[in-house]
Amino acid sequence: MRRGRFLGTAAAAVAWPRAARATGGLDIETAESLHTMRVLLASGPSAQPEPIDDWHFSWESRQYRGSFGIVTLPDGNAGLVNTLPIDAYLYGVLAKEVSPSWPAAAQAAQAIVSRTYALGKLRPAAVYDVVASESDQDYAGIAGESVQGRAAIDATGGIVLTYAGAPAHVAYSSCCGGRTAAAADVWNTPYSYLPSIPDPNCEGSPGYAWQADLSVATIEDAFPACGDIGTLRSVELIVTGDGERPKGISLVGSTSTFATTPKALRGSLGAGLVRSTFVRTASVDAGGTSLALTGTGRGHGVGMCQWGAHAMAQNGSTANEILAFYFPGTEFGRA
Repeated sequence: MRRGRFLGTAAAAVAWPRAARATGGLDIETAESLHTMRVLLASGPSAQPEPIDDWHFSWESRQYRGSFGIVTLPDGNAGLVNTLPIDAYLYGVLAKEVSPSWPAAAQAAQAIVSRTYALGKLRPAAVYDVVASESDQDYAGIAGESVQGRAAIDATGGIVLTYAGAPAHVAYSSCCGGRTAAAADVWNTPYSYLPSIPDPNCEGSPGYAWQADLSVATIEDAFPACGDIGTLRSVELIVTGDGERPKGISLVGSTSTFATTPKALRGSLGAGLVRSTFVRTASVDAGGTSLALTGTGRGHGVGMCQWGAHAMAQNGSTANEILAFYFPGTEFGRA
């Protein structure tokens, strides 16, 4: 489906088969579901779920749509899995990923991206498809729902992003920091519709800029090879073009140099310290005992920048325009 047809199709989407109705109640039309998600709620659950009726249960003071089951995980532990239609799952995702107070266009864009992501995570041969955390998409069952989020899911019912006739490999993060990251740079897998593009839309968003002061000892704990470079003298960011995200970081010592990437640095030191892969500056103190980094953004930066989508929607952009900006070359299809 081409983007120009989306508005008319979305308006007619109420006639499409639905996994669930956004009534605020607890009803589910399971017979009409096209896809089913299996969400791992816990490994080694300490409490048993309690059925409410055929399509709802409670667990640890929360209510969930769908059914539950206990499975054996690959590590041998028991796992609690919530099984439910894909859009019912998304009801419990959307308000956890973006605020219900955000513009409708931003929520609609998030709904389509979250549905596309979920579709790509279906793994029939596995015992579950996704986990109920930010490792996939944050999911909290009915407690994570909102009227606005359910409305966005219903308004975009069944719509996903496609490329060359197949569901696209989508991603999103909180804030790209002024430029999205190419999938090839972050995951070593290139997709033409996941390039690195300038994105001024998220400037001024909460927590846009960050700074990390790292001791050499902390860096050596994360990268033992750094202990072989001698005294840290300087640090260099490997940037291929003006305004580009750095491709690498070189720690120059008195005897040798250690090279790594922003992704590896963030992965080893933690997202709490290095909030994004968009490192802007790096410097070493006079004694060579600490490294100071500044950067912008929060997250891996690939695909849709949520705060950028928020700003675009506030400035009048439609969900179509938001998705065309962040996923160039994709089209709309139906799950």
